[in-house]
Amino acid sequence: MSENKEQPAKQETPQFIQRRILFVKKDLQYRLLALVVLIVVLGISIMTYEFVSAMNSFFAANPSLLQPFYSRLVPISLNIGLKVIIYILLVALVAAVLSHKTAGPVYKIEKTCKEIAESGDLSKRVYLRKGDLFTELKDEFNKMMDALEAKFKK
Repeated sequence: MSENKEQPAKQETPQFIQRRILFVKKDLQYRLLALVVLIVVLGISIMTYEFVSAMNSFFAANPSLLQPFYSRLVPISLNIGLKVIIYILLVALVAAVLSHKTAGPVYKIEKTCKEIAESGDLSKRVYLRKGDLFTELKDEFNKMMDALEAKFKK
C-alpha cells in the first residue's frame, strides 16, 4: 500500500487533442508560410520569364502574328492573373495548415519542457494529435522521461 502513495499517478493519454488556434507558434509559422509563398512566386516568375522569352522568339520569327495576339492579350492576361492569385491563396492556406502541423508539436514539446522545469514533475509526457509531425521526437522524449523517472525512483 505504501508503494502506491510514493508513486505519482501516471497521466492518462488524452483521447482527443484539438487545437483551436491555427497559429500557435506564430514566428515559426509565419516564416514557413512566407518561405512557401516565396518559393511559389519565384516558380511562377521563372515560368513567366520562360514563356515571355519563348513568345518573343516566336514573334520575332512570325511578326505578322503579333497584332492578332495583342488584341487578345488583355483578356488572357486578366484570366491568368486571377488564376495565379487564386493559386497563391490556396498554396498559402495549405502552407498554413502544414505549418500548424509542424508548429503545434514544437509548441507542445516546449510547453511540456517548461512545465517539467517549473514543477519538477517527471510524470509529465507529451501528447500529440493524430497526423502531427515529430511523433518520433515525442516518443523519444517520453522514453527519456520514463527513464529519468525510473532513475529518480531508485
